[in-house]
Amino acid sequence: MQKVIGLDLGTYSIKALEIVNNFSSYEIVNFYEKIIPEMEGLTREQVYPICLEQMFAENNLQADKIIAAMSGQSVSSRIMSFNFSDPRKIEASMEAELETFVPFNLQDMIVDHQIIGQFQKQTVVLAVMTQKTYLANFLDYLKRVDIDPRLVDIDSLAFYNLSNMIDLDADKCTAIIDIGHQKTSLCIVHQGVLRMFRSINLGGKYITDLISRDLELSFSEAQAYKHRVSQLLTSTEKGDRLSAEDKMIAERITLGMSSIVKELGRTLYAFKNWERTPIHELLISGGTTRLNGIEDFLQDQLDVRVRKNILDNESLKISSGLEDHMDILPQSLAIGMRAVTSVKRLSQINMRKDEYAYVQDYQSTLNTIGNIGKALFAVAIILLCTYGVNYWYYSGQITKTEKQYASRAKKVFPDLKKKLKKKAKFKKVKKEVEKIFKSELAQKQQSLKNFVATRTSSQALALLSDISKEVPKDVKIDVRYYSFNQTPDGGRIEIRGDTDSFESSAIIADSIKKVKTLSEVKRREENWKPGSNKEILDFNITANFKKD
Repeated sequence: MQKVIGLDLGTYSIKALEIVNNFSSYEIVNFYEKIIPEMEGLTREQVYPICLEQMFAENNLQADKIIAAMSGQSVSSRIMSFNFSDPRKIEASMEAELETFVPFNLQDMIVDHQIIGQFQKQTVVLAVMTQKTYLANFLDYLKRVDIDPRLVDIDSLAFYNLSNMIDLDADKCTAIIDIGHQKTSLCIVHQGVLRMFRSINLGGKYITDLISRDLELSFSEAQAYKHRVSQLLTSTEKGDRLSAEDKMIAERITLGMSSIVKELGRTLYAFKNWERTPIHELLISGGTTRLNGIEDFLQDQLDVRVRKNILDNESLKISSGLEDHMDILPQSLAIGMRAVTSVKRLSQINMRKDEYAYVQDYQSTLNTIGNIGKALFAVAIILLCTYGVNYWYYSGQITKTEKQYASRAKKVFPDLKKKLKKKAKFKKVKKEVEKIFKSELAQKQQSLKNFVATRTSSQALALLSDISKEVPKDVKIDVRYYSFNQTPDGGRIEIRGDTDSFESSAIIADSIKKVKTLSEVKRREENWKPGSNKEILDFNITANFKKD
């Protein structure tokens, strides 16, 4: 059994959800919320850690895993499509793809990516990045109250973790939306594949600020009015039953909500234009969705079906007493579900990488390193003894081999007996043999030149020459195999060789396409050479040729 805490670090309140994971099943056992008060003389940065520490202490919160999430406002993301599905090729192409649109040095960024599925015969990949300084500040902020999260997700992306437990129309495009205090999170899923996530910098606080400004009230007074009236005016609810004062508040609430919906509508419209796919349904949650009439209001404004209470109790084991929190519970649940291994579709993004990677037990790690050091010392002693024995043995073998080499050389090249003394040193024998090889090699090279000179009319050689002229000189290429199969009308060639990257392979193929007598140029299977540390790529290109 494993206890997991999904930690939602909101700006209005801090929320923590306890999940008990039995690996075969899981249950939501507790939910806690700590509202962050406005305290005179203290900044929000001072109050926030106090509230966080109080919530953990008052509820004795302990867990095997704590999962936190950064705000979607602090990250950059990109959803890309590739024509190939090999994870190694995708990883190799990722950095070059990102450098074309990221205005920062990637060395200063934490970057993570995941393959999220197949869509329209292409592999869909999500890349997420944030500046290292921001992540460092985020983790330091939590360490002030002794919280060290196992992994760090993205809050708006985390809603993808809920797509398994929500009743979605598989063929339709669904937007999961959380309207919070200072931001609105959006996650769009289509056919089980994440298509977009985004954070909009507007939330319930914007409505409170509008009431405070228009009616000249303090923020706390405006918030109290908003919570008391909590009514949106719609085509069916015009506020006729409200008092004049309450109707005035409802009008401000409606006006503020209209601005949020307008920005949300722009995002949905842009997605529809990019993907050519309309949004079928909005699933809403968050504290601001407690406003009366929110479903009708969004449906009127956006002309899309809206559904609240998005969690299906039949697919979740939820402890009794948590029903009143179903509006604000989804974000914490979405974050915590990252640790539930039985979930099939979920975010695999973890910003805790490289120097910020999670280390659970430093002392245990140090003990392990100490034990490894002792073992390595023992191994070093054994290796030293083995080296001494091997040195003695192989020295004898080398001497024996040198004698065999000299004896064999004198038999193969009888003239060596005249040049060398009977007990000539091995270096002298080797030097004389190399002279003979160089002399014969020069003769063979001259013979090859004579052969080429007499075969200039060969179509195979002429075609290879044309290809060589088209390939840029700065592209690394080492041809290991060249096949030329001729037919009465033309024929087919195949070239196999080595280069240094997938990009170079593409340049070679494009260069071959420029040869006028060639057509149907195709790149076949490409793989990094084993043991080359992704520095040598094995490529295979075929093409058809026709006679001039």
